[in-house]
Amino acid sequence: MEGHKSNPNPLHLILLGVVLFLAAELSRLFSLPDQPLSALWPPAGIFLGSLLVLGWRALWVLVPVMLAWSLFWQQVPWFFAFSFVAGITLGSSLATLLMQRQGRSSLNKISLKFMLSLYVQGAVIGSGLASFLGALGFWAASPESQGYVFHDVWLIYWGFEAMGVVLFAPLVLMVLGKGWRFFIKVWMDFKRPELLIWLMVALGASLTTLLLETSGFSIYATALAYTFFPLLCWLVMTARIETSVLLLPVFVGLFVAFALLGWGGVQLVADIQGLVRLLLQVAVMVVLAQLIAAINAERGQLTVLFKRQAREDYLTGLDNERELNRDLQKWIATQPSAQSTRFAASPPWLVYVDVLDFEDIGDLIGFEGSHSLEQQIARQLKVLRQPDEQLARLGPGRYALTLGARTALEMELLLAGTYQALNDQEFTSDQQATRIRIALGAIPLDGELDSPARYLSAAHQASLIARQGSERIHQAHQSKTLIAKRQELTQKFESLKRALPDNRLQLFAQAIQPIQESNEGVSFEILLRMQDPDGSIVPPGEFLPAAETFGFMLEIDHWVIRNTLHSLAREPEWLALTEKCGINLSGASLSSPDLVNFIDTQLQATGVPAHKLSFEVTETESIRDAALAARLITQLRDLGASVALDDFGTGLATFDYLRSYEFDYLKIDGVFIRNLETSQVDQSMVKATCEVAQSLGLKTIAEFVEGEPLVARLRDLGVNYAQGFGIGRPIPLAEFFAQKTKA
Repeated sequence: MEGHKSNPNPLHLILLGVVLFLAAELSRLFSLPDQPLSALWPPAGIFLGSLLVLGWRALWVLVPVMLAWSLFWQQVPWFFAFSFVAGITLGSSLATLLMQRQGRSSLNKISLKFMLSLYVQGAVIGSGLASFLGALGFWAASPESQGYVFHDVWLIYWGFEAMGVVLFAPLVLMVLGKGWRFFIKVWMDFKRPELLIWLMVALGASLTTLLLETSGFSIYATALAYTFFPLLCWLVMTARIETSVLLLPVFVGLFVAFALLGWGGVQLVADIQGLVRLLLQVAVMVVLAQLIAAINAERGQLTVLFKRQAREDYLTGLDNERELNRDLQKWIATQPSAQSTRFAASPPWLVYVDVLDFEDIGDLIGFEGSHSLEQQIARQLKVLRQPDEQLARLGPGRYALTLGARTALEMELLLAGTYQALNDQEFTSDQQATRIRIALGAIPLDGELDSPARYLSAAHQASLIARQGSERIHQAHQSKTLIAKRQELTQKFESLKRALPDNRLQLFAQAIQPIQESNEGVSFEILLRMQDPDGSIVPPGEFLPAAETFGFMLEIDHWVIRNTLHSLAREPEWLALTEKCGINLSGASLSSPDLVNFIDTQLQATGVPAHKLSFEVTETESIRDAALAARLITQLRDLGASVALDDFGTGLATFDYLRSYEFDYLKIDGVFIRNLETSQVDQSMVKATCEVAQSLGLKTIAEFVEGEPLVARLRDLGVNYAQGFGIGRPIPLAEFFAQKTKA
């Protein structure tokens, strides 16, 4: 068995021997005249506590010191001395082995579990063995034992030995285990008003009992003496566990000393029977006090744990959102005025770190993998901040940093470094690999906002704006502006949510005209409009950004598909005229594995032929899974529908899209069409696009066509279809077909 300290300091061992010798000698003060047994026997607890902390090495000091004290200092007969030392050694060793079977962690603190183990395995079993061997030596070697039966000697010896274990083993365990920290904690404890009040009350009660006895009021002194037990309970309920284990032996020692001397109204103990009765009374008080102290200590540890859990994120050890809010609130409360921070050249900053698609990453790498990823990101973020700057985890894949005063340029460099360190790194868990994408939003703590929630909302809004860029970083210069935009966006989203059940979404159509060859059918693109409660029409640019921000695009796409097909199915004439009906699909829809099943279900329910539909997709960051999007596009074409790539030429990876996805149409973005008649560069771009499309077997559609001369130019360049105000403005679907049927 090895103790907590594998290599005890030799000086500590020497001090331990000195303390053992002095404690053994001091115990002689707590015995009756002409009686060799001490009511308080500290060596029993010193042996057990030392073995629990220092291990077997402690015996090389404890055994010789105890033998020397017995044989040479007290002149005890050699047989009695050897049996006495052998008993305390074997008893303590047995108790140590039994207590260590419960695990090392149970010996690291004075807990309820430890105290129960000490009572059973230390005071009952270990002390029983020690007292048996000691009583055997005493009964055989001492003439004074002849008047006693052996079991009486053993039981009395056992009681005194057990009391020594119960009182002094916890004290030795804590002193040896904590060193000077033990005494520092006791000293700090006595600086608390509660302990000072207790000390004054205890000293006052002691002096009062002595005064009452010397004044002839012994009955009152006796009554007052029994208030010491409530005082003891008050102590262990108020003090630290270190203070309790130190003062409890002192308290018991004074009580026993008063009994042996007959002081303070305590009944005088004159014989061994009285000493045993006193011992039983004290034992009950000690055990109850120690159990209360242990329970109180565990309660305190739980309170500390709960407080830490209230401030700390359980997974990463970072601060949690509650602690971040508390610190932000403290910062807000200490600001003298908004003006002082608003115009500061180097304000503090709040940075919002968002791991994109975290739920999907969790589905890929599993529960444990996502936890490991969060812990890895937390470690990386810790390196990027200063020690006095706060880092908090707000939820799965979401973090916030409060940084000290920095200029805008310093923040720009820090954000760039953070982005480079975290973004696009590969994480592997259980042979599943994924690449991490992040968005960073930063706002100054400029004193413009009045609550932590508003600052966090502004930082979150900055991260949402960051998602839209190629390098997903957004550094705002005013927090209030972001909040205003967020509130405006939220209001638009609420209007959109109410518009769905109120049937205030409307389908508009815009014609798509063939310009290379005539076509008897009608081609058009479905566009969405929203009607305000007052009847005014709201363009899509007013509400679709809100739908994208709040993840509502999938519901919008489903509504458009369902209502378009049902409108065509209800009007057979419309369906017969339709050559191609274009319907836009968002990135959220292309990331939904149920998209094709939904469209197929609607086609079967309405009977609209799939070949009359053309689904338009735009290259976008909101497509979370490129492989899934490619598979869905293939499945749409397998249904019989065609697929068009919208806004061709303006994206980040347009030609890569042509290699990755199967398209039927390319819609050339209006940026190349508006100035086509005067710009040679635009003409070259459009011509090259048409050549690439023709080589791939694709048809081209020019957007934003404003007049007939432009149509002629597009025809010369090889464009197949034209769409724009020069061809036809968006109008309600019913009105669109009314015009076509009249024509």
